Amino acid sequence: MVVENGERMELTHEDLGEIRIVRPGDLVKGKVIKKGEENYFVNINSKSEGLLPLREKMVGKEGEAENQLEEDDETWVVVTHIDEQGYVWLSREQARYQGAWIDIEESQNENKTLTAKVKKRVKGGLIVDVGINAFLPASCVDITPKNLDEFIDQTIPVKVIEADRKTKNVVVSRKAVLEEERERQKKELFDSLEVGQVRKGIVKNITKFGVFIDLGGVDGLLHVSEVSWKKTFGNLEDLFQKGEEIEVKVIAFDPEKEEISLSLKRLQPDPWEDIDEKIRPGDIVKGKVVSVRDFGVFVEIEEGLEGLIHISDLSWGYVKHPQEVVKVGSIVEARVLEIDKNKRRVSLGIKQVLPDPWEEVDEKYPLGSTVRLRVSSITPRGVWGEIEEGVEGRIPLEELSWKRVNRVSEIVRRNQVVEAKILEVDTQNRQILLSIRQLRPNPWEEIAGKWKVGDMVEAKVRRLMNFGAFVELVPDVEALLPLSELDWEPVKHPNQILKRGQTLSLKIIEFNPEEQRIVVSRKATLPDPWEEIKNSYPVGSVHLKKIVRLVDFGAFIELEKGWDGLVHISEISNQRISSPSEVLKEGEEVKVKVIKLDDQERKIGLSIKQASQEEEKDYASSNGKITLGDMVGGKLTDFLNSLKK
Repeated sequence: MVVENGERMELTHEDLGEIRIVRPGDLVKGKVIKKGEENYFVNINSKSEGLLPLREKMVGKEGEAENQLEEDDETWVVVTHIDEQGYVWLSREQARYQGAWIDIEESQNENKTLTAKVKKRVKGGLIVDVGINAFLPASCVDITPKNLDEFIDQTIPVKVIEADRKTKNVVVSRKAVLEEERERQKKELFDSLEVGQVRKGIVKNITKFGVFIDLGGVDGLLHVSEVSWKKTFGNLEDLFQKGEEIEVKVIAFDPEKEEISLSLKRLQPDPWEDIDEKIRPGDIVKGKVVSVRDFGVFVEIEEGLEGLIHISDLSWGYVKHPQEVVKVGSIVEARVLEIDKNKRRVSLGIKQVLPDPWEEVDEKYPLGSTVRLRVSSITPRGVWGEIEEGVEGRIPLEELSWKRVNRVSEIVRRNQVVEAKILEVDTQNRQILLSIRQLRPNPWEEIAGKWKVGDMVEAKVRRLMNFGAFVELVPDVEALLPLSELDWEPVKHPNQILKRGQTLSLKIIEFNPEEQRIVVSRKATLPDPWEEIKNSYPVGSVHLKKIVRLVDFGAFIELEKGWDGLVHISEISNQRISSPSEVLKEGEEVKVKVIKLDDQERKIGLSIKQASQEEEKDYASSNGKITLGDMVGGKLTDFLNSLKK
């Protein structure tokens, strides 16, 4: 056999006569005749025997030495050279190298599988031996990423995906072999699948929604709903382990989508099939609490058969959370309330096993009687509490106190026991209406004829609000002191003047006991500063005052602390101006004349130009020497400026 055009070819004596003609580089097959001291003598049907040096150390794919040959052993060799004496020298190592390239190129061209020995890990992948060193990229090692160190020294199947004899570059893939095998397994599996089949598989992956089972090339899904007839059975990770073998039933499959649905529970009888024969509405059953939720508890009546006890059916009394009544693992007795076979639901009740306390409420709690209520819930609209187990009462916000209540916590606290009067018993809605305030006389009836508008009263400050303050006149009777009635001067917040607990003398300005409304005033008890202002600033009087603020429509003049007068822009100058800032500045003093007093609006109108005119008249009458020519000659300007001083 020789190599021609990259292919092995058998050469017989018929082809070449009695003697084979060989040349350096030929790949031939020979037989060992004998072993000499330095060489093997190999018959290659040439003119002379071939010589294969014993010193040649050849290592195979598995790493074992391949230099040990015996007589009559056949081996592939390459003719390295023919010496001057006509001896043909041979090499097994070169034969292996050439043979390896033939195998590599056949694998690439004909999609054949090669056997490779993994030698070491390098950056980006593995070095493998396929007769020569080849590179196996990390992305081509497996279908799913794995630790490359696990493959060291392993023998694996590969396919050549890239080969170049000139550059001695070879790239192989194990993944390609695995994918072909998987596709073959998929086809075989789907060809043999039938709904209802029971198959064995290996647990491959566990998720929150189910378990993936490897059926041999294809993963089937065991959905969480198909694990057990039980509604509650714990975590899937507690039931399954990766790598374990289990039996499952095929319930559906789609070859095109490569989807297989599996079931574990359907290997067992459905406990709902004969539910009608087991229990009926009204029956009392015992069961184990397997789950506690916010809305209720699940009770296992038997294997795979669970019932729900809604939170409202746990007790005749108020239950904030089911765990207050039952715990997981406890055995309870309950009455069957409803069975829905189609929806696979059983409704149970614990309280229905016990007597209903509302059957005796009318006799035990007559209207007008006093009861003790333990506060269980506080809302902005009032208070809820328990009179006895299973019997609740409600106190509306307005029935907590005769005085106005902004926050329920001002009167009662959660878990506090209070006395209350029964106002109404509603057995249909299972509710008792209560009142705390009606245990005491109505103070508003007592004060109805005691005060009137205009009366002076003593009051204690209880609460400060943005809009004013609430003051207590007598116990449980409060009046409103509005922000506007605190003082004659503007007040931004009552804490500028008042303190909690402070006692004040106030005047009643609104009194309506029927609507439980009283409005009082502190301002009405203080002297009205407007009267003094009117007397100090009569119409026609002239004053030297400071400009405190300029606006588009005029200037505000400070007359007294807290009191300003307005000079309209039309009253600033005889000349037309577009803005007060053209002739005036904030902080400067000017002479102004009072031209208007508005009692209703409590406002004072002022004029700068009229004050100037008054000044001119007084100057003319007292001096008499100013002439028109003087005024025209520019002395008017100096005169007007003098008025500002």
